[in-house]
Amino acid sequence: MQQPSSVQIAQLYGPVASALVGGVVAAYAVAESRVDDFSFSDDGVTSVVITPQWAGATAAVVAAVGVALLHRWGRGGFASVFAAAGALAIALPTFVSISAQMSVTLNAIGAGAFLAAAAFPTKGHRGAQIALALGLITTTLYFGAADLWRDRVARWSLTLPGDTYPVPSTVPVWILLAATLLVGGVASVARSEQAPDDVDTRLVTLGVVLPLAFTALHVWLGSPSTSHGSWLTAVGIAVAATVALAWRLPPHDGRFILVGLAVSAVSVGTIRFSSDWTWAIPASAAALALGVVVGWKRPMPQLGLGLLAVTTLSGLLGAAPTMVAHILVLPLALGLAVASCLPVAVGAVSSGAVLPFALTLFSVSATFLDPAAQEFGWSSGPLAEHGPATVNTSIPLAVLAATATIVVAMTAIHQKRVRTAVVT
Repeated sequence: MQQPSSVQIAQLYGPVASALVGGVVAAYAVAESRVDDFSFSDDGVTSVVITPQWAGATAAVVAAVGVALLHRWGRGGFASVFAAAGALAIALPTFVSISAQMSVTLNAIGAGAFLAAAAFPTKGHRGAQIALALGLITTTLYFGAADLWRDRVARWSLTLPGDTYPVPSTVPVWILLAATLLVGGVASVARSEQAPDDVDTRLVTLGVVLPLAFTALHVWLGSPSTSHGSWLTAVGIAVAATVALAWRLPPHDGRFILVGLAVSAVSVGTIRFSSDWTWAIPASAAALALGVVVGWKRPMPQLGLGLLAVTTLSGLLGAAPTMVAHILVLPLALGLAVASCLPVAVGAVSSGAVLPFALTLFSVSATFLDPAAQEFGWSSGPLAEHGPATVNTSIPLAVLAATATIVVAMTAIHQKRVRTAVVT
């Protein structure tokens, strides 16, 4: 039996590794760029462009446009340029003094470009698309685990006159260099000879319009000083807009967008690992792998979303159930839901997987619904402490709204499937 050549091996496994690394780096860069005092700023535009919502939306828009352009041009060399340019934008604060306000936007642009390059070789490659999506989603939802190996540098926007308070790169330069070589190299090898693709303008529209709409909702209805009614209104509009735009897409593409919406809702509860994490992280990894295997062999997206709803509702329970749900049930649900819905169009997987950080009404705005959080600038919500993990849960109203969002996504997926079957 003839052994595969190095080029064949790169074409087979390279996109998976590149997509996973690209997704992790992009999501980590966005999450790490968070400005610590964003909730205190009231300086017009500046108070918007330093928020996690702006960072996530900017990265999502750049990624959507980048994916469309790269697949229009159809050449791996352009993807390599995107990867290098994105990495340079992320790493620039290492070489040039840049303030926290400027770094948020610059870093987000770099993350979006890097993500577009990583997504480029994943067309029709189920394993690579799963790696890309889970790299983005798990890094966003489990970003708290980063505290186990690094001491985060504070990022402040409010400084003394004349003090710009420069910030470091969100991702270490040596990691960016290695990731760029991998992502750029795989893109040039895997797709250099393929013809340009036709771009679905509906996907580009969704990838651009939704993040911008979410940002507008954050500014008008979901800011740190928001009321419960305003926040619920913002959530309702965001969910309705997402479902409406997803409904216009081909069935498989729309289904994955709805999965992304459900995953963004489960971020209403955030997990951090303590020093006694010995069994928690391996258990979560095993549950994630199990979900992927099951979803690969027997797609069951609605079961995956049902488990997401269970995880979200656990925020109303005690410490032990909440901890177990986020360590075991959540990764199982993520693996099952994502693997069950792929492959799809490249624009769909990139736009759907970025929703957890492009829609921060659940992960950020919900934490300020508590009166103490609005007054002091941080959440005083209940901490579910048990063993190796700490789960920060929002108020019951936010938990119920997030659960309702997941139910809406499940219903829309079911209705879209029934509608497609009837048309067929």
